[in-house]
Amino acid sequence: MLAQGHLVADPFFADTLERVEDSASRFARAAHPAPAGWRRAERGGWVVLRHGDARLPEQGWKIHASATAEEAARVVDAVWEYCVEHGISFKFLRSRALLALVNSKRAPRSAGGKLITIYPRCEELLERTLEELSALLCGVKGPYILSDLRWDEGPLYLRYGGFAPRFCFSREGEYVPAVVRPDGEAVPDVRGAAFKVPSWARIPPFVDARIRAARARSSGGLPYRVEKALRFSNGGGVYRAVDPRTGRRVVLKEARPYAGVDDNGMDAVARLEREHAVLRRLEGLDCVPGVVARTRHWEHHFLVEEFVEGERLHEAMGRRHPLLRPAASPEDLAAYARWACAVLGRIEEATAALHRRGVVYGDLQPGNVLVRPDGSVCLVDFETAFDRAEAFTPVLGTAGFTAPWARSGPAVDTYALDCLRLALFCPLTELMRFDARKYEQLIRLAEDRFPLPPGFGARLREGLAPPPDTTPRSAEWPAAPGPRSGGARDGEGGHGWAAAMESMREAILRSATPEREDRLFPGDVKQFDGQAAGLAFGAAGVLHALHRTAGPGESCPDDQVDWLARAAERTRWPRPGLYDGLAGMAYVLDELGRPQQAREALARLAGFDLKGCGVGLFGGLAGIALAFLRFGESESAARLAGRLARALEGEGPDESAGVGLMRGWSGPALLFTRLFAATGEECWLGRAADALARDIGHCAVTGARHVLVRDGPRLSAALGRGGAGLGIALHEYLRHREDPHFALLRDRVRDTPGSELQLSSGLFDGHAGRLYALAHLGGPAGAREAELRGLGLHAVRFRGELAFPMDGRLRLSMDLATGTAGVLLAVHRAVRPGSAAALPFLCRSR
Repeated sequence: MLAQGHLVADPFFADTLERVEDSASRFARAAHPAPAGWRRAERGGWVVLRHGDARLPEQGWKIHASATAEEAARVVDAVWEYCVEHGISFKFLRSRALLALVNSKRAPRSAGGKLITIYPRCEELLERTLEELSALLCGVKGPYILSDLRWDEGPLYLRYGGFAPRFCFSREGEYVPAVVRPDGEAVPDVRGAAFKVPSWARIPPFVDARIRAARARSSGGLPYRVEKALRFSNGGGVYRAVDPRTGRRVVLKEARPYAGVDDNGMDAVARLEREHAVLRRLEGLDCVPGVVARTRHWEHHFLVEEFVEGERLHEAMGRRHPLLRPAASPEDLAAYARWACAVLGRIEEATAALHRRGVVYGDLQPGNVLVRPDGSVCLVDFETAFDRAEAFTPVLGTAGFTAPWARSGPAVDTYALDCLRLALFCPLTELMRFDARKYEQLIRLAEDRFPLPPGFGARLREGLAPPPDTTPRSAEWPAAPGPRSGGARDGEGGHGWAAAMESMREAILRSATPEREDRLFPGDVKQFDGQAAGLAFGAAGVLHALHRTAGPGESCPDDQVDWLARAAERTRWPRPGLYDGLAGMAYVLDELGRPQQAREALARLAGFDLKGCGVGLFGGLAGIALAFLRFGESESAARLAGRLARALEGEGPDESAGVGLMRGWSGPALLFTRLFAATGEECWLGRAADALARDIGHCAVTGARHVLVRDGPRLSAALGRGGAGLGIALHEYLRHREDPHFALLRDRVRDTPGSELQLSSGLFDGHAGRLYALAHLGGPAGAREAELRGLGLHAVRFRGELAFPMDGRLRLSMDLATGTAGVLLAVHRAVRPGSAAALPFLCRSR
């Protein structure tokens, strides 16, 4: 989970709760040694106490305790004393700071409120503990734990789940926490935001009575019929509903007491009351929703607002923005500019109307602006609004629309409005938090591509410039390298592609933390979900990129390769896959000259039950089989390929297949092609063609004969789930067998122009992946140069070197799938024809 506000563990990278500096707010018990006969450990911000003589079951009913910040220390003390006296294992968050993060608005809803977890050994102890602790903690307030059943009216909750780590494959082929059914089969331990008991689990009679009572309490009472949940946060939800008495459609804004706490200490209910007061003050304005009522259902508070027909501005931008689609024409650009400027004018008028009533909006950003069908706008979500004369600092501002020097009074809205003006044309304003001068490059793009009103760019430069006494850490940074005329060749003056790649390598190396066991390189937050050593988000992928792009005499640092080898050995619950687990670790250890350690990692795959494993390259059977081929184990690869072949014929769990190279049937197609190359058996090419046909079935052809892949509601040209990855799979097949239809489709995919502006720079889902595919497929130089220009928009500096953000642009990343390592590999592949910078699924067997 990411930290927020003043509790951020790292201003640049995703990190874990335990890295938050919280020494000043730690509970006294967190410093206590384990009592005699007990074992103590700290993991992930939790202090874990386990009674030495108690053997816990693998799974069962566990108890959670919740508390507000004011009462948390008392609850920890009471539970410690009770559990130690009765020999019951338990764990607790170590500090009030971590509790604030767990209860914050942006925290996962399934974890909200959980201060303590208690593990009773049997049903009798479960009931006694609930009864006696409930009496001890009577009157304690805390957030409701959504995933659990509440016990009485106090802070105790319970749910059925795993006590010890165990994993299995989900229906979608993902490796997830598991519990075991009575017949011995492991199934996912679903940890959602609603209380649910597995159908086969034993429910003790005293628990069953509480379940029935809870259902009776929750049925009825809310005088509105909910039609659709619009969005959720840890503080509550927003719902579209109907008043059955009048037939009127309304919006319900839900607030949970003591939950969604912000850095000002306000919970969701306090912010709802604030929003209610502000909307009453703004009554009569057409640019804000009207208030219908306030109501309360069970413990949750609701503000009932007028339903405003329209779409959120970021959705309208995504649907209309010509640079987010291939081949934008001058007419498209002009039409969009007219629309965007008209919308901006109406937002400016709305903001001015608020200011005339003495209200500062506090969180002006595209997600909080509704565009009605007639083109008028309505501002929504006023929980951070405040009186312009009030000494109030909103702390829930949106990244890319706030600045440290504009956090009070009307300046909050003035700065956000300038960010919005820029974001409508170049929606990458989040990058300004890493580079205070980044706006200059983004404004240049807007000016170069759109017919903007006179003075538009100059106004933005004035409004977005940091104060004169502020020295941005990026003030002296040169612009990110871009393509030179005549092709992607090294430029002069040290800013060519060789210098750019060396800078990316240096940024990666400077970010390394070999002293940490939980990660080697910072990357996507998924690395903390057991993937810190993997190819996609972890150390293996970064070291692979460093190795494949190394110059003469360069190699990966020995201590970093040692780290990967230790991680492959010590990880207790690794995934098996190529991009998320052991198969990828083995692959990279082998290419880095550690064959024995690679073989040991590969040998661990024998202990996996691959039932339910997905079909794809990322974490599925195709990727694992390709790893076996790397080591010359054709029989093992063929066994897994046989399972995939049976799935193609309708005998396997095809439901788990996604679409595209990483999770769809393009990955198995690559495997079948490789097996043909390794064995010469023609049947494998036939299966490759059948697998390709599965993903071809998801292709869509535009009016300009461009080919994209349908990934859910969107059309994608990306490497991981889109056209670029399918094109690579087709190309590898065509190396071995002519097929005019496949060749035409590959060429159409290759020649389909990418969008000039993408919201991701990453290898799997952004500019870097498209660039890599173009280089691999021999795409036109102009298309490669366009992708290189697109990458330059995302480039920022880390410790004076070039780095790239992960998807969402909220943190920097050094990993292969989302960050700098993937960009490095793609740029090397594009500007060094014939280079060895190949992705693992394209590397030939030894």
